[in-house]
Amino acid sequence: MMSFSDQLHACHERLVSVCAALPAPYPAFTLFFSVSDGSQRAHVVHARAADFETAWNEGAEAVERWVRDCGIVSPWLRIDWVEGASPIDWAQFKAQLAGVKRNYFRLGLAFDQDFETAFTEQELNANAMLSGDSTIAHAVVNARNFEVYAQARFARALPLELPADQRVYLLATVGVFCQADCVVHKLVGTGLDAGRRQAPALAPQSALDLVRSGASYLARQVQDDGLFVYGYFPCFDRRIPTYDAMRHASVLSAMIEAWELMRDDKLRLAIDRALDHLANTLIRSYTLADGTEVAFLVDTGEEIRLGGNAACVLALVKYCEAMDTRDWLPLLEKLALGIASLQDGATGSFSHVLHAGDLRVKQASRVIYYDGEAAYGLMRLYGLTRDARWLAVVEKAFDHFIASQHWQAHDHWLSCCVNELTRWSPQEKYFRFGLQNVAGYLDFVLDRKTTFPTLLELMLAAQQMLQRLEATPAMRHLLDELDTEKFYRALEYRAHYLQNGFFWPEMAMYFRRPSTIVGSFFIRHHAFRVRIDDVAQYVSGFVAYRRYLLERPAVPGAGSARDDGAAWTASEMARVTGGEWVVRPEDGWRASGVTQRSFLRKGRVVFEHQARPSKTPLAAVALKGVLQPAAAVLCTDPAPHLDKRVPVLQVPDVLQAVLALGAHARTEFTGRVCGVLGSGTGGSTVAAMLADALAVWGEVGRPEGNVSLPSGMAWNLTCMPRHAAYWVLEMGSPHMLASTQLVRPMLAVVTGLSAASQKHRGPSEAAARMDSRIFEGMAPGDSAVLNRDLPEFATFAEAAMAHQLQIVTYGEHKDADVRLLAFDHGEVQAQVLGEPFQLRLNAPGRHMGASAVAALAALQAMRLKLAAAVEPFAQFEPPGGRGALHTIHIGGGSFKLIDETYDANPSSMRAALELLSQAPCEPARRVAILGDMQELGPAAQRHHLDLEPELLASQPDRVLLCGPLMRALHARIRTKVRSHWFVDVSDLSTALGGLLQPGDWVLAKSSAGVGLSRLARVLKALP
Repeated sequence: MMSFSDQLHACHERLVSVCAALPAPYPAFTLFFSVSDGSQRAHVVHARAADFETAWNEGAEAVERWVRDCGIVSPWLRIDWVEGASPIDWAQFKAQLAGVKRNYFRLGLAFDQDFETAFTEQELNANAMLSGDSTIAHAVVNARNFEVYAQARFARALPLELPADQRVYLLATVGVFCQADCVVHKLVGTGLDAGRRQAPALAPQSALDLVRSGASYLARQVQDDGLFVYGYFPCFDRRIPTYDAMRHASVLSAMIEAWELMRDDKLRLAIDRALDHLANTLIRSYTLADGTEVAFLVDTGEEIRLGGNAACVLALVKYCEAMDTRDWLPLLEKLALGIASLQDGATGSFSHVLHAGDLRVKQASRVIYYDGEAAYGLMRLYGLTRDARWLAVVEKAFDHFIASQHWQAHDHWLSCCVNELTRWSPQEKYFRFGLQNVAGYLDFVLDRKTTFPTLLELMLAAQQMLQRLEATPAMRHLLDELDTEKFYRALEYRAHYLQNGFFWPEMAMYFRRPSTIVGSFFIRHHAFRVRIDDVAQYVSGFVAYRRYLLERPAVPGAGSARDDGAAWTASEMARVTGGEWVVRPEDGWRASGVTQRSFLRKGRVVFEHQARPSKTPLAAVALKGVLQPAAAVLCTDPAPHLDKRVPVLQVPDVLQAVLALGAHARTEFTGRVCGVLGSGTGGSTVAAMLADALAVWGEVGRPEGNVSLPSGMAWNLTCMPRHAAYWVLEMGSPHMLASTQLVRPMLAVVTGLSAASQKHRGPSEAAARMDSRIFEGMAPGDSAVLNRDLPEFATFAEAAMAHQLQIVTYGEHKDADVRLLAFDHGEVQAQVLGEPFQLRLNAPGRHMGASAVAALAALQAMRLKLAAAVEPFAQFEPPGGRGALHTIHIGGGSFKLIDETYDANPSSMRAALELLSQAPCEPARRVAILGDMQELGPAAQRHHLDLEPELLASQPDRVLLCGPLMRALHARIRTKVRSHWFVDVSDLSTALGGLLQPGDWVLAKSSAGVGLSRLARVLKALP
């Protein structure tokens, strides 16, 4: 263990080469030595001499003796030296103080030219020697405090009734600080950062360290009964005697945010105690005149404040999310109804304060931030439950906010609220309000002398909104109203300036009881007040800033950017999977997700499910040579991978690890998740159309690999961008319940039955009941978009209503909310809620029109402007194998190929045959190439034979059938149409050249496993 002598030696080595002599008439070297054991105010001595070593030896001997006599273990040591001095008359000094904000005097003070009686800036401020009472906003000489501290410091009185013209001396000092580890920290000298250590630019880890410190402080303030120690005035260790129930609730939100990052047991216990007190003591239930059961937070003076209920909602929503529980939903409902009851139905404004006894209005308006906090609380609850009531209250409130120009308050709660609101209702008026709330405020953010932690929260909420706005082409013009470079410069400045509100030990040591406040956050202009709500605001700000650093976009002024896809850290992967890094990654390692070997991309962690080992070792395939850019290997047995020179994460079970990672990725995603149900062309095309259309409003993530099983969905989720505005996934798993609980879609589009449900023999209603389990992963208020033309519509609708989903219907049915009226050569004529709507598709076939109205219905369910999506529909091209039309050159001419080889089931096969029947050619030129429909279960042969009517109705000149299941269909139709049957694709390929000719229109349709897609790719590659 290092000794105090070692600390002194370490500081001496740091100072001896940098301390320069001060010119006459002042002492050449003046050193202040400060020592504390953490439990009491620092003991300070200073030494003056003509040379450094003499001053050093004198001061070092004095503090070493004091440490020894007091028996101090592990002392904190700080040494400052005077590097500049400026004389000033006493009257001038006091006049200068009148222009300095209270506690912001940042120089030392000497009362004589020899610096015999001198104090550092830290001594002056920590002893309130230049601070009056709370009614005086500027610095002022406090004679009483000067007298008390001077007596303790010099054992003599210091008379302050000085002549007006007597000289005193302002001292500029620089220092170092060292604890028992003997690490010497260089301290900032003068200026707004004075007195604390010089620190590099904030990084995710240093931001997390600040969060951990602040949250640990808050946890220590929670008493056995669940009440907080409200705060301290640390100069003299005086506890703040008042209490505020609203701040009790708001502090809980910050603690839970921190717990998500720390997973600290002591913090969790403190949260639970404080939450129990909040729910069972501070919140009361009421019954309104109309019988509605509500709840209100009752505060000091028996008053109910709008902001109090909002703070409770925010805390309880965050608790439900972080702890993965829904136990608090009944209380959240009552609290939210309490907020709603305070809204004026005509204007949208809120009443701010009620009498707790009889719920009479005590104060219609108190502070504007209650409005934003209440709206934000309801938006967070809407995000949790998708209950449309809360969104309706907020949208009505925002009509009032916009009309009243609330953006002029530049309130951080409004910034948080509009950020959340534009996620769910991305309307231009809301984005504009959010921009106005911050655009004219940047100078204030840059120039504000106080730390003001809510400014960082305001900026970071606005930054999230900006990021979505930048990815929304339809509204990007709004960015012209903001100086983006200045915005990011102000954000970074405010985040780093907040470090000046942290009680570093080198600052805390000068106050009455350092151990009480060290590691907390203070408000300098309020006598260095440490109060739980202030600390919570700092904590929340640094939580959000850390997230920003991890997801920082490449924008002007935002600093160096990284690949946004690389969202996974090594510690996060190990924690989520319960794994251990057998071969550890380098510092700063990141991965963009986990993947099967066939989808390996640079930056991904490769895995293979141990239940289905490959004949070729994973490492040999995925990691062979330096060209395979795997970020790491996820495995149960690390032995085969230890020589591959990549990190290796060992887990108990690979499948469970992948599922856990997928679930975590979904939890971290804050955008909207859309699931599309229905096999074949319908579901695939709707998903593709919807994703293309949603790109107007922000970045869209989509899966790239097999998602038919929960494990496939899980690894795709890990690779999808967390910063995107939307995720769109096809869903049709045979394990629907597990899949939907993993994906938790907020919107589900049902185009038809999934292939998985159709495999099971039985009535279609049974298959629909299987598929309708998709709704079990959704929350009340989410949206179900249902095909009104489905025979099983009633089954799906009944299930959706049972889960309290909002239903939007589409199709050709007369009662459809979004109705397809006509489709003619790409022109879609539709009706949306009774109003005509028209768009053009760059894709053939009436089934494409049906897919378009399904996508329109999904946009309608998300309350998006349909007109903004017209262009994406016009540019839409079907994905590979899903109906794209290709011209194939052959024999001096060409034929048309309709490529439907991605997949097939009975409904999509019939849609494709209808498309062939509409081909603009003579029937004598139509060719149907059909392969087996796979995975249809025991009724598979019947489904193939049932295609006969639609196949003949398409009037093909030739029919080429491929696969064992198609043989019976060939036998049935060969006397009615020119039909050929082939065992497999290879057999078909050999004969194809003699069966096709220029001018043909050829439909190729089969399940993916048949391999017809390979033949289509060969044809498309022909010169």
